[in-house]
Amino acid sequence: MMTPEERIKQLTEIIFYHNRKYYTDNNPEISDTEYDALYRELKELEERYPEYIQTGSPLKKVGAAGAVAGVRHAIPMLSLENSYNRIDAEKFVTKMMSESNGQVTFTVEPKMDGAAVSVTYGNGILALAATRGDGTYGEDITANVRTIRSLPESIDYKDVLIVRGEVFMPKAEFQRLNRERGEDGLPLFANPRNAASGSLKLLDPLITAERALDIRIYSVDSGAGNITHTDDMDLCKRLGLPVNDLNMLCDDLNSVYTALDTIENLRFTLPYDIDGAVIKANEYTVRAEAGSTVKFPRWAIAYKYPAQQITTILKGVSFQVGRTGAVTPVAELKPVLLSGSTVSRATLHNEEEITRLGVMIGDTVFIEKGGEVIPKVVKTVTEKRPADAIPIVFPEKCSECETPLIKPEGEVRRRCPNRRCHARVKASLLHFVSRNAMDIEGFGETLINALVEEGRLKTPGDIYTLTKEELETRERMGKKSSGNIIAAIKKSREQPFDRVLFASGLPQVGARMAKTLASHFGSMDNLMLADMETLTNIPDVGDKTAKFLLDAFKDKDFLNLLTDLRNAGLNFIAHTPEIPADSAVSGKSFLITGALSRPRKDVEDQIISLGGKVAGGVSKNLNYLIVGEKPGGKLDKAQKLGITVITESGFSDLIRKL
Repeated sequence: MMTPEERIKQLTEIIFYHNRKYYTDNNPEISDTEYDALYRELKELEERYPEYIQTGSPLKKVGAAGAVAGVRHAIPMLSLENSYNRIDAEKFVTKMMSESNGQVTFTVEPKMDGAAVSVTYGNGILALAATRGDGTYGEDITANVRTIRSLPESIDYKDVLIVRGEVFMPKAEFQRLNRERGEDGLPLFANPRNAASGSLKLLDPLITAERALDIRIYSVDSGAGNITHTDDMDLCKRLGLPVNDLNMLCDDLNSVYTALDTIENLRFTLPYDIDGAVIKANEYTVRAEAGSTVKFPRWAIAYKYPAQQITTILKGVSFQVGRTGAVTPVAELKPVLLSGSTVSRATLHNEEEITRLGVMIGDTVFIEKGGEVIPKVVKTVTEKRPADAIPIVFPEKCSECETPLIKPEGEVRRRCPNRRCHARVKASLLHFVSRNAMDIEGFGETLINALVEEGRLKTPGDIYTLTKEELETRERMGKKSSGNIIAAIKKSREQPFDRVLFASGLPQVGARMAKTLASHFGSMDNLMLADMETLTNIPDVGDKTAKFLLDAFKDKDFLNLLTDLRNAGLNFIAHTPEIPADSAVSGKSFLITGALSRPRKDVEDQIISLGGKVAGGVSKNLNYLIVGEKPGGKLDKAQKLGITVITESGFSDLIRKL
């Protein structure tokens, strides 16, 4: 039995460890519920035994410092104290009303599950964005935040305006990203929150831009001069800054309860994750009077909704085959209500995850919804294991086509190598018609499954042989629907070469890699002639990706698919802009780091229009590094490699040499 002093010391170390995994590594090992339980236990012990509080207690810190902490916040970014029941919420509201003699109103807002950021506009221009970090210092993520489409680059506001917001990844985007990472054998993100946080810290904003992050502004830290929070949020709306539509103004405790219930009832229908609601005093005079602790403001509280975890029984395991042949184990569960819907299946990811969980058929397991297509198993309750529990054994053959499975060296997943496997064909077709690929609107999963089972579709190339007449006779498919689908198929022939390359389903080739390959080689024929050395000399193309490409171009079925797509009239040549014969940019590779005076994409488009190439990272093959304000680590690396470094004006001088 531990003494209070020993337990406080142990909890302090445990919480610091999980803070680092959560805030710095973006790789949490326990759920929010488990973390909160540890936190509450430490808080109770510290209150009872203050003489044993450890130096630098985690209860007096905000999060954890990031990998690079270089931006000092004008106003500290504090955390919020958590509440888990109506009693805590009532205490907070009653206290605020008492201390203000009833001269207070409240706002209740969704507590979005993302990454908190501070954004500064100077003279109407987005000048700086930073992570929360340790609450005092954060990381400069300006370039990545500029990729968020809903956040304007400029606003009609001439003074300095500092706002705070939550960057999040929509559930649909999280599903797409994890699906693609899983198919490519890459580690999956634990939840949309960690995916958003990790995306903000990427070194390459082009990758961040592909992940469709979004933001909602939830406070004005400096510059507005209003007397209430709601006035500030109205100002943000007028300036075009995105504010949550579910924010509600409340006059008393009953209206606060109504707002909490309203948001909770909508919780699982929203396109983004929330884990609670935030109750705030609306008047800034009341906030100033209430003040803050070293970690929390006293004028706000986070009301946490019940956890999205629940236990059930693992009844069996099936094995799902993706478009690249990757086999994913899926838990078949005793149906249970979770997050507003009945759940009977959950992902187990791969063999390594099953080993880590130590799970067997018959076990009681915790399942969690984290924005995925299906929930995931997060924990095994081994203490409840029945005597007749059965180990999970991976099949030797594909469950769909019975082809022997393979496990390529260095991969965690087994794969079905049969390109004609119905499961692979269906997944490949879904990928081919998706929005980021050929964008064939109306061509959904139900139609694909039916046409594959009938033998009408065997490869994506068969899509271009469909006729309006054969579609309109199908059940629930009239003349209008079939006509729209045929029109969408026809329109897809206009998609550029990089989209065709991405849609073809090459392993390790995402949308950004497809753009890189299309820009470098210019055509499918040139790409198919490339050898290992040529491929690996391209920035961002490693040995693994190069090997996948070389193997694909030797695969008879894949070559037949390319022939079908070529015959269907798809673009196999990249559009090459007319380049001045004496362009000093032509054939040269460029990389941009730091903030420029104009949008980075404008400069990149200009480079491409003049025959240059935009690199994905610093390497010995880079010709120029264009440096703006606060360039970061890329500058140091380029200087060590002897890369020519130029400023934005230097790039303009280079263009003038035409």
